[in-house]
Amino acid sequence: MTNPQNLTTDEAIAHRFGGSKGNPRNPGGWKKEDTARYKLEQMLKLSENELREVALNKEAPLFERKLANCIAKGNWKEIEGMMNQVYGQPKQKIESVITAPKPLVDLTERKKNGE
Repeated sequence: MTNPQNLTTDEAIAHRFGGSKGNPRNPGGWKKEDTARYKLEQMLKLSENELREVALNKEAPLFERKLANCIAKGNWKEIEGMMNQVYGQPKQKIESVITAPKPLVDLTERKKNGE
């Protein structure tokens, strides 16, 4: 393997993935705290006053402010839409009854008659 940066062996090891000067190890590549699901779950635990604080905080991310407004105002249709985006739409069961129409020609009768 070539060493394009002309690093010593110790320096090269430090620059490898997970090394002290390399890319940090991060399992999964994302943090749980940054996900919409985690934020939604945390928002649902807040009191009305805390929700108002988040909604009025101009430094808070737009998603968090919007979510806090919806929860505080009880805008359930919008919350439902956000939850469906975060968790996925719930499974829906559809029951149907299909009746097969009577055949035009009864094939079992034709076999009995020798046709």
